[in-house]
Amino acid sequence: MTESTPSEPTPEDGEPASFAETAKTWVKKHKTKIGVVGAAVGLAVVGVAARLSERQAAEDNEDYESTSGSVDARQPREPSVLHVVIDHLRTLPDGQHASEERRAAYKDATGEDLPTGQTHVSGTSRGGSPEEDEAPHGAAA
Repeated sequence: MTESTPSEPTPEDGEPASFAETAKTWVKKHKTKIGVVGAAVGLAVVGVAARLSERQAAEDNEDYESTSGSVDARQPREPSVLHVVIDHLRTLPDGQHASEERRAAYKDATGEDLPTGQTHVSGTSRGGSPEEDEAPHGAAA
């Protein structure tokens, strides 16, 4: 069934060459072509990686662009209206647990034990102008 082709040398004993011998012979014969193809594939991979990297960088830059164009987009946007953030529970990553202080704060606020795998986030106020933050509490603006 296995016949030698004219390009394959027939061993001196007349037996067909093993696959390993045939493969070695083929690689020796086509070494230059294999190197050229390998280099071309390597360059293609580098080109694709560079293009993907440029695309990701462009997307990252778009995330920081300001809608008005006059504000430094890397500074956090501050809400213009003072608002209250209410107490809430936050789920913790696996392996983390709430501190005793947070457990006690939740127990004081609700009368219940803090659920496992969660922590209590106390309410606060956010936003407003710097002048509002500096004004004494209860002072009229």
